Amino acid sequence: MTLRLSWSQLRNHEECKQKGYLSRQRKRATLSDARNYFPGNVTDRVVRDWLNGDDYTPGSLAPLVAEVMDREEKNILEGKPDPDPKKHVEPGILKWRDREDKMRVFRECTDAAEKIEPALQKYVVPYEFQPDFRFDAPLAIPHPQGGKETVLLIGYMDILVRDNNGRFWIFDVKHTKDNGYWRKTVGQLDFYSLAITLLYGAPAAGTALFQPLASPRIHPHKPTEQSRNELVQRFIGMARDIWNQDHTPKQDNAGCNFCDFKHACDKFKPVKDLYGKKRVAL
Repeated sequence: MTLRLSWSQLRNHEECKQKGYLSRQRKRATLSDARNYFPGNVTDRVVRDWLNGDDYTPGSLAPLVAEVMDREEKNILEGKPDPDPKKHVEPGILKWRDREDKMRVFRECTDAAEKIEPALQKYVVPYEFQPDFRFDAPLAIPHPQGGKETVLLIGYMDILVRDNNGRFWIFDVKHTKDNGYWRKTVGQLDFYSLAITLLYGAPAAGTALFQPLASPRIHPHKPTEQSRNELVQRFIGMARDIWNQDHTPKQDNAGCNFCDFKHACDKFKPVKDLYGKKRVAL
């Protein structure tokens, strides 16, 4: 079976091979609170819905926030997935922090929508574009048993643009107030640039983060051939571990208490003591 590898899978694998393995096996805890990533999801969906529509009148983006918030909250609580309506998802949890929390999120997402719209009007709307661009990019890499095998790099780009000269531009929407958050995520833009190179034979002309609540609101990033080659090597290492069935848990426990896969991790499986009683490994 062809390996299908994503950016998030690579991040999980490099953090902990066991975490990466359990993620691929869909062993994530089902009742995790969606509150922390809810504002980001709303901003992403508002931008996507607006771009998929046909009304780009200035000021028309922010009014979508209330509708999208209600829909996304309902999807979480009822277990309705988005964007794949055929995929079964168990109902989740969305815990507001206090009575004013939902209104704070609404104001924050409205602020993000108002601040991101000028970038969309300037860098996206005038050109050919595709929101939520889904890709399966083939990459031939060495197999441990010899020869080469093709894996697929998979994912979604928030916004893919093709300008009037036929060049591709990639934009990723980030709902963050952290001015330094870009350091944690520009690798994702390198990944997208690699995918475009594999699909179309040439890298993207440029990429950028649209981060309306941080400074600068548009953070450009220029992927290089070196960054793409380094990324290929990382995927080669990941694929080799998968083919060799190496999903060893990491040695230290840093971050394990907050891991969504701890309940299924080999390191924390109950073990029997000398009296035959089960004890949870620490």
